[in-house]
Amino acid sequence: MLPIAQELNRRDHRVTYVTTQEFAGRDVTCGVNVLVHDSCVAAAPSGGPGRCAGPQDPVLVEDTLDCAESIHAAFADDVPDLVLYEDSARITARLLTCRWKRPAAEVFPSFPGDFPAADGTPGSDSPAPAGDCVSGLPAGVRERLFSFVAPAANAGLSPDDFCTRPEPLSIALLPKEFQTDGYSFDGRVAFVGPCIPERRMDERWLPPKSGLPVVFFALDPELLESGPEFLRRCVDAFAGKPLHVVMSAGGHADAVREAAAPLSNVEVHEHAPRSVVLRCASAFICHADLNSVMESLYFNTPLVAVPSGERERAVADRMVELGLGVRLTPGAAEPRALVDAAAALVEDRETGRRVREFQRRARRAGGTRRAADEIERYLEWIYQP
Repeated sequence: MLPIAQELNRRDHRVTYVTTQEFAGRDVTCGVNVLVHDSCVAAAPSGGPGRCAGPQDPVLVEDTLDCAESIHAAFADDVPDLVLYEDSARITARLLTCRWKRPAAEVFPSFPGDFPAADGTPGSDSPAPAGDCVSGLPAGVRERLFSFVAPAANAGLSPDDFCTRPEPLSIALLPKEFQTDGYSFDGRVAFVGPCIPERRMDERWLPPKSGLPVVFFALDPELLESGPEFLRRCVDAFAGKPLHVVMSAGGHADAVREAAAPLSNVEVHEHAPRSVVLRCASAFICHADLNSVMESLYFNTPLVAVPSGERERAVADRMVELGLGVRLTPGAAEPRALVDAAAALVEDRETGRRVREFQRRARRAGGTRRAADEIERYLEWIYQP
C-alpha cells in the first residue's frame, strides 16, 4: 500500500500511515506521516483476516479495541476524511469509521472477497453477521465494544456494519484477468493491478558480466520447515549450471555465503532489491504471495512458485491455470527440482509469450496512479455537492 500512500501524498493529500516500528523508517522515506502502533492486531485467527466467522476470542476482541481506541485518541483533534485499509485490518478500520462517521475504502492485496451481487444477493463467501460473532463474548467485552461504536447510532448504522458490509470502493492489487471470476464483480471493486514501489537510491544491483540468464531465488526456508542447510544445498545444486542465481537469504545470508563463495554464478544477499533484479531476471523462484507474483509478472518474469498457505496455493493455482509459470509443493521443492524448473522456464518460449501478454494487461490496469484516481473520485462523490 505504500506506493498508493506516496502517490496520494504527492497529490497534496495529507496521509498518515499507521504501521509498526519495523516498517516506520520505510514509510518516512516515502514522505508520509507515520503513526507507530505495535500492538495492533494483524488478523483474526479464524474466518480469515478481519472477517467474522463465528464466536470470537475475547482477548482478540479486546486487543482490537485497544488498537482502535489508541488510533482514535491519536486523531482526536484531526479526524481523517477517509480511512484506507488493507483487509487484514478490516475490523479495526471499521470500528474507527463507525466511530468517526467517515467513509472508508478497502485494499485487497490478494483476491478480493465474494461481494454481494448488484441485486443485493449475498456472496457465497460472505462473513457471518456481526451479532453471531459477538454473541458469545463476556458481557463486559460486549459492553465495551458497543460503547465504542455507540456514537455512530445516529447515523443509522447497526453493529453489523463494522464487520460485514462491503465498502462503496475497494481496490484489488491485481488485474481483473487474474481473478478467476473477475468479470462478475461490479463497479465497487477497482482492479488496478500491481502497485510497484518506486526504486530507492540505496537499491543497487548490476547484472552479471557473464551474460547468463538470471534466476532470482527468494524462498524462506522456515516456511518450508527447513533452515539454512536447505539454502546451502540449493547453492550446491546451481553450481556450474548455465544460470546466474541471485539469492535473497534474509537472516541466513551469512550462513549461506560460505557455500557460494567459490562459485562465480551464485551471489547471496540478505535482501536483494526485488524490483531491480526482476527487471533482468528470466525466472523467479518464490513463495506465491500475490505481491511477489504480480511484481514478477509486471517485469515480464515467469515464476517457479512454492506456496506455503491456503491463499498462496490459490494464487499459484491461478498462475498455473494462466500458463505463467510452474508450481511445486513444499514437499517437492527439493534443490534439484527447483534448478530443473527454473532451467526449463528459461527455455520455455510459450510461457514467455504468455507472461509478456499478461505483463501488458497488468500494466494497462493502471497501478498506483489509477488507485489514486479512484480514491480521489470517491472523495469527490462523497464530499462535493
